[in-house]
Amino acid sequence: MLKPSMQDLMKRVNNRYLLVNLAAQRARDLSAEEEKSEIRLEEKPIKVALDEISMDKIEYRPGPKPETEDLLAAAAEDTAADAGENAEAAEEEELVSIGEDGTASDDGEPEAL
Repeated sequence: MLKPSMQDLMKRVNNRYLLVNLAAQRARDLSAEEEKSEIRLEEKPIKVALDEISMDKIEYRPGPKPETEDLLAAAAEDTAADAGENAEAAEEEELVSIGEDGTASDDGEPEAL
């Protein structure tokens, strides 16, 4: 059986998805520390992270929630402004199409051969 067991881990973090995210973030942090210090870990970073969670060295503390509503509203405004500018620019441009013979036609229709 794998150590630490899933039951042990679920006692520490009661949500599987949260457990995965917590372990993955800690493993990334361990990998970054390993690169900076150039000291090799004896075990894989994910194994070390799961062991730390199992031994209560790492615990989840919720942080501030991102202001998604404000970010979504700002993104919607930017998208609407960009769409309006693109529509105006498209109206101002002339349609020019190139026929099979390589000649341009200003009326938007390719020239017939």
